[in-house]
Amino acid sequence: MEESVYKIDGEYIFVRHNSFHKNRMTLLFLHGLGESGLCFKEVFEDERFQTVNLIIPDLIGYGKSTASVSSDYSFHSHIQRIKKLLVIKNIQECSVIGHSLGGDIGTLLCASDKSGIVKKFVNIEGDLTQHDVFISNLAVEADKKGRFKKWWEYDFLKNIVYDGWGQKYDSCRRYFASLCFCNPQAFLDNAKELVNRNTALTEKNKSEIGKTYLSLNIPKVYCCGTESLSPDTMEFIKENNIDYLSFKDAFHWLMIDRSERFYSFLFEYVCH
Repeated sequence: MEESVYKIDGEYIFVRHNSFHKNRMTLLFLHGLGESGLCFKEVFEDERFQTVNLIIPDLIGYGKSTASVSSDYSFHSHIQRIKKLLVIKNIQECSVIGHSLGGDIGTLLCASDKSGIVKKFVNIEGDLTQHDVFISNLAVEADKKGRFKKWWEYDFLKNIVYDGWGQKYDSCRRYFASLCFCNPQAFLDNAKELVNRNTALTEKNKSEIGKTYLSLNIPKVYCCGTESLSPDTMEFIKENNIDYLSFKDAFHWLMIDRSERFYSFLFEYVCH
């Protein structure tokens, strides 16, 4: 694994990657809310993926990347930075793998891709219905009550992640490490947008992101863990005949909880 920092519009974005080769396929990984590229570190340990280009940025405000110089953490700005990073790396084609928030941003990135750069999309528990934004809802409600800072430090980091999820799942202990580097304002702003975009419609399933995901005309697959996905979202998946793969006994970070199975699937799906 190699590490580089790229300056984009006065901000510095940290990227984990391997040695790039012009004629190889490129895989772009996008992490989730509060996360960093650490959640995908197993891909560098799998020798099969040394035959492709790997690029895993920490979004601005997350991990080792800097805060936004304009305090702009909108999905649109994240997508524009990603597109500029692809230009810097001279990437003409890629497959996108997005986890959680990265699944939402990946959905919108694919939908805005007018040049056909994105060839395949793997969505790892990105939001498809209003039932998927549990943590984001808690953050937004805490902010409305003027107690986001306390919620962030005690309710979320300590009680939910460290003392709760972290005692059961190794993946959540790694998540806690990434959260320690996350800019709380970036987290809150993205949580607000997650709630807004996934509760805005008036129909049964209120998610703009889910509706956009259905409209994508590229090969795509939705990956989910049996320990985390809402039953209502699974109903949405089946009602709309969405191609999906379920990982038994995996929590939200299924690419960590079931890394061997996930990366075997991923290699077959995007590299063949």
